[in-house]
Amino acid sequence: MSEASQEAPHIEDRSRKRAMPDTELAVTRAGGAVKGPARTARTVPTARLVDGVLSRIRVIQDSLHPAERRVADIVVEQPEQVVHLPIADLAALAKVSEGTVVRFCQSVGCQGYQSLKLALAGDLAQPTLVLHSDVSADDAADPGSVAWKVFASDIQALQDTLRLLDPRAFARAVEAIERASTLAFFAVGSSLAVASDAAGRFLRIGFAVQSIADAHTQLVVASLLEASAVAIAVSHSGASREPVECLALARARGATTIAVTARHPSPLTRHADIVLLTMSSETRYREEAMASRIAQLSLLDSLYVSVAIRRADAAVVALRDSSEALAAHRMPPSTVSRKRSRLTTGTT
Repeated sequence: MSEASQEAPHIEDRSRKRAMPDTELAVTRAGGAVKGPARTARTVPTARLVDGVLSRIRVIQDSLHPAERRVADIVVEQPEQVVHLPIADLAALAKVSEGTVVRFCQSVGCQGYQSLKLALAGDLAQPTLVLHSDVSADDAADPGSVAWKVFASDIQALQDTLRLLDPRAFARAVEAIERASTLAFFAVGSSLAVASDAAGRFLRIGFAVQSIADAHTQLVVASLLEASAVAIAVSHSGASREPVECLALARARGATTIAVTARHPSPLTRHADIVLLTMSSETRYREEAMASRIAQLSLLDSLYVSVAIRRADAAVVALRDSSEALAAHRMPPSTVSRKRSRLTTGTT
């Protein structure tokens, strides 16, 4: 397969009247797609099995045409049944035509329905794929079962995110960050803690970092970025207004923009030069679950480690200097031991 045939969809930012040559769906294993607006993009036929097809369906599910989305809902909810269904039966269940089922298959990187079923069977057969049921009220009497299901969901999020990772998009992100004069992080809500953690890590290895909790101040920061800066927005939904506006402002200033999200295409990715996808499933009791943040943290930590080892000498010096500055604010081990002893003996 040629390199061109493996290219993922490029996003067109019509408001700026130019293509976004560096924007790429972070799913090289999907087979590839022709260039053009995300809504009309169709994949290039390929004989390869599509790796992680369930994860990729979830990523694009919200952006599909309503008829295709009905097919996607059934495939995601009942993959074990779909692998045994004729195309006519799936079309009848989704109340769509067989042609719509074929178009859905092409939207997710498969040549046709048979290719989709083979990809689903490959997903379901993977020994590392953790299939688990949702936490329910019936689990209230068994906290151990709840813990197992929560851990399984978090593990699955990491596995799915790794399957979605595009090494080329990831490498471009690493190179952009390494060259950046400033790193600016933008996020709100539950993603804010993730962005703040990543900002602190890059700060410790000597980067000039902007990471501010106030959403209005984030907009100010974005509006003043230089072209040599890199703006990183973190949003699970890809639709939170503030990160979207910040990334648009940063891109208008010429900064390189990176989106870390679980939805593509989305309002956020329309303004991203590089898209890095994470994956997690929300459940009845875990809307915007911790699993999504664990996936985000792991992806950003991978960026941090990749950049740190590329500038190892400077990173080591910066870490040493910052550790020395913090050392005076840590309690000596002897003090901690004495306090533990008093707690054990009941003295104060």
